[in-house]
Amino acid sequence: MSELRKRKAAPTKDKTKQFQANGSSKISSSRITPSPKETVCAYNVANIFLGTIIALIVGVKYALYVRELHENNLWFSNIRQVEREISFRTEAGLYFSYYKQIVLAPSFFKGVQDLMQDNKTEHLRTINILERFNIYQEVILGALYRILPIEMEYVYFYIDTVFGLHGIYMMSLFASSWILSGSWLAGLLSACFYIFNSVDTTRVSFTIPLRESFGFPVLFAQIALITFFFKKDISSLAQRLCLAAIAVSTFFFALVWQFAQFILLLESMAFFGTYSLGFIPNNKTRSLYLIVIVSLISVCILQFINDMILCSLALSFAISAVILMSFYNEGLGNDSLFVRVLKLLLNIVAVLLLAGGISFVVKNAIRVESDEHIFKFLKSKFGYGLGRDFDSLLYLCEGAFKFLPLDLYPRLTTGVVFPCYVVSLSAILFMLAKTLLVNWSRKTEDTGDDPNQFFLNSHPEVVYQAIQSVFFGVLAISTLRFKYLWTPHMCLFAAGIFCNQYFWKIALAKIGFKPLMAKLTGHSVPALLLGLLLFNRLPPALEELKQLGEFYDPDTVELMDWINENTPRNAAFTGSMQLLAGVKLCTDRPITNHPHYENKFLRERTKQVYQIYAKRSPKEVHSILRQHGTDYIILENSICLTRQDKGCRLIDLLDLDNGHVIDDGKLEEGLKFTDVPRFCKAIKTDVKSFRPYFKKVFENRTFYLYRLL
Repeated sequence: MSELRKRKAAPTKDKTKQFQANGSSKISSSRITPSPKETVCAYNVANIFLGTIIALIVGVKYALYVRELHENNLWFSNIRQVEREISFRTEAGLYFSYYKQIVLAPSFFKGVQDLMQDNKTEHLRTINILERFNIYQEVILGALYRILPIEMEYVYFYIDTVFGLHGIYMMSLFASSWILSGSWLAGLLSACFYIFNSVDTTRVSFTIPLRESFGFPVLFAQIALITFFFKKDISSLAQRLCLAAIAVSTFFFALVWQFAQFILLLESMAFFGTYSLGFIPNNKTRSLYLIVIVSLISVCILQFINDMILCSLALSFAISAVILMSFYNEGLGNDSLFVRVLKLLLNIVAVLLLAGGISFVVKNAIRVESDEHIFKFLKSKFGYGLGRDFDSLLYLCEGAFKFLPLDLYPRLTTGVVFPCYVVSLSAILFMLAKTLLVNWSRKTEDTGDDPNQFFLNSHPEVVYQAIQSVFFGVLAISTLRFKYLWTPHMCLFAAGIFCNQYFWKIALAKIGFKPLMAKLTGHSVPALLLGLLLFNRLPPALEELKQLGEFYDPDTVELMDWINENTPRNAAFTGSMQLLAGVKLCTDRPITNHPHYENKFLRERTKQVYQIYAKRSPKEVHSILRQHGTDYIILENSICLTRQDKGCRLIDLLDLDNGHVIDDGKLEEGLKFTDVPRFCKAIKTDVKSFRPYFKKVFENRTFYLYRLL
């Protein structure tokens, strides 16, 4: 017979021991076997650490590599100081002269004061160099050289700083591609694309003091930061820190390069495009526009109210975009696809008209004329300007301002980067069109499809980079000088998109690859491309390092030595813009004109003093030169007897501007023949006519120096 009875108490001691044993076993087990989350976290930390170390190594090695190339080409350590200075050609020499002036001044403040009251750069005029030129980097480097206990020569401190900046440039490309792709191998590939296509990506090793040598490193650091800022999965703290870094980089970019305003305009247009298409929110876009506005205004103030910045299209566009965004509804609403496309077009037209209107009003209000040559050049370039305008022709005949030559593309193809870029950009633009078609066709009440199912909806940084790349490409194709803006961006975009891990994961999964195998295969893509690149370009790069050259320009050295030894320190010189920059640097003599062409008075003066190469009488030329305080003129055989293509020689441009038929040219409407011989030729032979006005004091195979009487 069954019965209920009281359960016996369990042996407490034994159970406790068992629990303790089991517990300790579990604890021990958990310590030995980490959870999947901990494993992934540890892997990510190790991966980021390794990628960062490699980026730093690449940056340092590249800076040393460029320094070695520069030394190998010029034997810079073995040549005289005057030869080093002559190697800084054209406007590069002008900028370096201000750094030299600060370093050698009795005190730093005296050096800065002399810059603010300069009467040597444009003889008979006192100008503020800090207002006219972007030379705050020279001021900063001059101050650092004087303050820091630096043992090296001042010229080495300058060029090593520039090479160091380009090491940072390389790390920025690395970071941008890493952010876009999700793999630091893509960052390494991006840097190698840049290095092994260096003929078309950089000219820093032989144009060190140019403004772009300071501007590009800061610009691409800013682009890397913007790419990270546009990512959707970053914390609010990371966003704030990123914004602060973007503000600093944008400010310094605008400070160091006069062309920064044009590139900031393209960036502002890319922001507006990415925002208008619905990929980035209002608050992020507005923050970037405010940074652009504040940076440009701050630089304008530092340059003593530089009028070209006040009426710049970059500033006007940023202000216009902020105004329009205040009235723009971010939501997709229930509008049809047609209505949304129409709204997009209206937004684009509205922002362009408003920006142009603001710029026009400001320009007329403060009577800005410094930038009129830019618009004349653009009109002439596309067939809408005067065919004989001297300033326009001077730019159009300069190789750097011509259209991008077609031979660039085969070179970049053998360098692997161009095919990867074309495939990457085409794929993203196709995906963008498809994503927009679906996004804009969906009603707000439709919930069947998740907008984030499309890659670009969750990766706005990719959309921004694609739009930015298109704008950079258009600018570079239209003006060769900006090739060095597009090709580096081509490197980071090609590596970042072609090696994107998400794309390869999806593509390989569709053909049956397991996740782990797909991931490994995706990481092997940049490695394979890197191998192909090294196969094509490493042997010539190693051969280049073996080539040892030496700077050799005895005629210019002889000229500079003669000027230093035989002319008064206040004697003013007239000649070509390019040569006079060297005269200013090497001799510290006053000059009448120089290569920085962004000033109306200087453009007019340059055209007048260039009559030394025109068909003008000695009396006329002497009178013109005396008006500008010239004591000596330097004539160059390379200009007077040039074999350049007819129609683009400086002597031809002067003839056309003066209404004369060019040498061996045909009579055209508005032109006439003249019996007056060309001044630069006649002065060498017709001694009697020129004797009352000019006396030859120096000559060699390249230069003829005359003193005005």
